Amino acid sequence: MVCAGLREWLAVVEGPEADLTSAAVELVIAAFDGSLTDPGWPWVREADELGVFWLDPEPMAGFDGVGGDLTLLPVVEALLGGRRVPDLVQLLQRLDHGTVQLVLDAFTRASRWHRDIALYAFHGDPWAVSGWITAQRSRYTASTWTDTDTSRRAS
Repeated sequence: MVCAGLREWLAVVEGPEADLTSAAVELVIAAFDGSLTDPGWPWVREADELGVFWLDPEPMAGFDGVGGDLTLLPVVEALLGGRRVPDLVQLLQRLDHGTVQLVLDAFTRASRWHRDIALYAFHGDPWAVSGWITAQRSRYTASTWTDTDTSRRAS
């Protein structure tokens, strides 16, 4: 019900904010099985119109540094016109591969017509950062495998 209500809200958002808001809504719906759209969260607000919900970026700042699903909140907040993502590299490193892909999808949606606004919100280009993180993870995995293989041979 909330997910449908959030999509109803998108129908009235216009201008440059439309792509950013749409990216935020689709991100919270898709990530973590929609757990961030629970009406008990302080950022999920019901509009005056019955069945329409909207996302309020202000309460999201109160969850800085909290892990788990809430790690994603700085991205959602930035897309909704709140603060910029403070450290995109660190944030993406804490997310699993599937969620990083959702963030990249959100960036693509947000930057469709206003790339400069999306780059500002993300405090950098997530595509470039994601490539760097993937390379670092691959290098770490390769070095761990090589270290394990070398220790097996020494035994």
